[in-house]
Amino acid sequence: MNTALVLAVTAVLTACGSDATGVEEGSFQSTSTTTEVVVAVEMDGHEMADEEMADHGGHQHGQPIDLTGLSVRPEVSLLAEPDGSGGIMLDIGVRDLELVPADPPTSHHPGQGHVHVLVDGSSVAMIADTNYHVTSLTDGSHTVMVTLSSNDHRDYNVDGSAISAMAMVEVTGGAPAAQPDVRFEVGVEDGTILGGVHRFEASVGNLVEVTVRSDIADDVHLHVYDLKVPVREGTPAVLLVEVDIPGVFEAELHGAGFKLFELAVS
Repeated sequence: MNTALVLAVTAVLTACGSDATGVEEGSFQSTSTTTEVVVAVEMDGHEMADEEMADHGGHQHGQPIDLTGLSVRPEVSLLAEPDGSGGIMLDIGVRDLELVPADPPTSHHPGQGHVHVLVDGSSVAMIADTNYHVTSLTDGSHTVMVTLSSNDHRDYNVDGSAISAMAMVEVTGGAPAAQPDVRFEVGVEDGTILGGVHRFEASVGNLVEVTVRSDIADDVHLHVYDLKVPVREGTPAVLLVEVDIPGVFEAELHGAGFKLFELAVS
């Protein structure tokens, strides 16, 4: 099976300069932004179960490692700049974590790990470096996220969330972005789906856009594709899916644990 996944997300931005050995405490700054979160999925072949999709590039990602109780926790920062040629230059700052090569994977060792780089929700690199060049992106807004992971590729978490930094970047000089054939919307207020669980229908070959708005912060999880897209009040998540195969695909509000909609493709 050939699978291509493209996902753009927005979240709280943590932006600052850094070096390979550490980042000064005062340089971590958070700025909220209101924009859309976009997921694009393209899939050829047959449906896969969630457990099959969980292996990203041959690496199994298990339960996260909770560091909430530590007095000194690893931190990460990100500076992302467009290169004008369909790419993004990344400058990553890591503090209180020894970076070691991601491959071959080894057993967990406290205080060690590497950086996972995700662009538009898809993992593009697992690195022990603090500089990375992303290439071959489409024009428009893209979100870069970096997370700190253990030697065995599990996220380091604090207070239930991965230790991460994000930046939204406007890319130019790349390929033009595709436009959807059909659009749907889902709203969540006070933990309730407006109008109940939706069932959307599309034809094979359609590019389908689903916008999810919620007054609580959570992740929209599209099963089978195993994509998790952040959604916040004032910051909708927009899933853009090229439906190349028939079937029924479920999406849920991950933290709340309830189904948002079904996408039926025929």
